[in-house]
Amino acid sequence: MLKKILIISAAILLGTYAVFAALFLRDDRSGTKCSDVTISIDCDDTPSLTAEEIVRLLKGKKIYPLEKDLGNIDCTLIEKAVLDLSIVEDCKCYKTHKNTLAIDITCKTPVMRVFSIGGDEYLIDDKGNIIEGTHNAVYLPVASGYIKREMAQNEILQMAQFLGEEEFWNEQIEQVYFTQKNEIVLVPRVGDHIIELGSISNLEEKLNKLKDFYDEGLNRIGWNKYSKLNIEFDNKVIGTKK
Repeated sequence: MLKKILIISAAILLGTYAVFAALFLRDDRSGTKCSDVTISIDCDDTPSLTAEEIVRLLKGKKIYPLEKDLGNIDCTLIEKAVLDLSIVEDCKCYKTHKNTLAIDITCKTPVMRVFSIGGDEYLIDDKGNIIEGTHNAVYLPVASGYIKREMAQNEILQMAQFLGEEEFWNEQIEQVYFTQKNEIVLVPRVGDHIIELGSISNLEEKLNKLKDFYDEGLNRIGWNKYSKLNIEFDNKVIGTKK
């Protein structure tokens, strides 16, 4: 009986609070104009997404809130418009006590730039999501060749994650090329050769083997002796001399 009374009392209290919140806590600022719009963008200094671009976007959709009635501004609509940009990871829009509107944006983190043989160009982020457009960015490794979009969350992401974790290879590998047979060729920054990797399988083992060959072989005989280094097969580095 006591338990039933407690449940009923809790329900009444919740109902009373809901009515109170609806009447007194709602943001009813009808007739008050939005005096300013602050746009904060966290992009880790990698891709360039500017406040000017966001202003143009919202003006183009006729939802830029400056000088609009605060009571009629739909923050959810603004968030949706910004989140439609593929570079954006998260967006929060809210009204402040100073009668201004704040828009806080977090960008995705690109890890590789892609150029396909068919002319497709985009970035992929650290989760394998495709970021449309080029977006000015600091150095990113490049993947090119016969690339399909479904590879973004597979071979390309695996390669990008490996390069991001291994400082030596991140600095050494300039380009990742996918052949028509989906075999991978790496173009290094140092050395006048290409690296025939084969498939993405056993990536770490293959490149560790090549690193040993660099340390024990090329550092002794010279980095420009070979035109190709094949590391496709287990425990072998097959060099093709110039």
